Amino acid sequence: MSSPLAQQPGARPKPRPPAPVPQLPNIADVVARTNGGVVNIQSVSEDGGTSIGSGFCLDAKGEIVTNFHVIRDALKIGGPILAVTQDGRILTASVRGYDEATDLALLEVDLGQQPLPTLPLGDSDAVRVGDWVIAIGSPFELDHTVTVGIISGKGRSGLDGAYDDFLQTDAAINFGNSGGPLVALTGEVIGINTLVLARGQGLGFAIPVNILKEILPDLRAMGRVRRSSIGVEAVDISALDRRGLGLTGAVRGVRVAKVERGLPGDQAGLRRGDIVVTVEGTPVMSSGHFNRLIARSRPGTAIQIRIRREEKEYTVAAIPIEKK
Repeated sequence: MSSPLAQQPGARPKPRPPAPVPQLPNIADVVARTNGGVVNIQSVSEDGGTSIGSGFCLDAKGEIVTNFHVIRDALKIGGPILAVTQDGRILTASVRGYDEATDLALLEVDLGQQPLPTLPLGDSDAVRVGDWVIAIGSPFELDHTVTVGIISGKGRSGLDGAYDDFLQTDAAINFGNSGGPLVALTGEVIGINTLVLARGQGLGFAIPVNILKEILPDLRAMGRVRRSSIGVEAVDISALDRRGLGLTGAVRGVRVAKVERGLPGDQAGLRRGDIVVTVEGTPVMSSGHFNRLIARSRPGTAIQIRIRREEKEYTVAAIPIEKK
């Protein structure tokens, strides 16, 4: 008699081999290639103390990128700015250009016959949430400190200024890291470490390197950044409001909060309360993103702005002017 617990004879299935584990680049190797191109920035602060930050070497001519706020006081009072290299050299830096709006500055030092490793610039738009990153800098004067984390978020705005579009990371960033590089495992700089939210943990923010690449030509040529304006102030839309407005999926948009009378936005017919969806066909992801799209347009050349108003969509043409 057969038993209900009896099993039919047959070949036992072979166990599947474990899936191959992808091999990450050795972080120590990446650091070895990049650390020598990172410098400690020191300057006199307005209160008589020392402003501490970080920077990184952009090219063999001695161009160094840092945050504007690291050198702000030295520019105001005319004090020296020093770049201290990993091999102990103390170099006097001159200011090639700066942009307070994006908190970036371009310095220059004389490297003589001892060039520093240059750090290649990557593509911050291609970075994904969850990608591994390395932060290098001088937190609390502990020069060439290396911390590791991931990209925790992208497109963070409303934290510091009108052009915010920060990369968020949980790599440890502290006082003195400002201006130092956020490096991908390829060894390319994908961000410039800038600020941390003191009320939280693992909430560090870096300026996307693509913003630096956008303004570098102006910093090199003029020492400042030329921007366009249409006289419109926009604000981010909460997730709850986006749902009520029918903005679904990846469509974010921004709400027009203010239109200055007589300026291009007003002349184009934009109104307070309009939802800006695209600029020149590019979906608007945040207020900082909207400001950057307008700022990099050419003065005198019409740009197409897609808006939503009272459940209908319209396209208006605005002719930007140069921002004073």
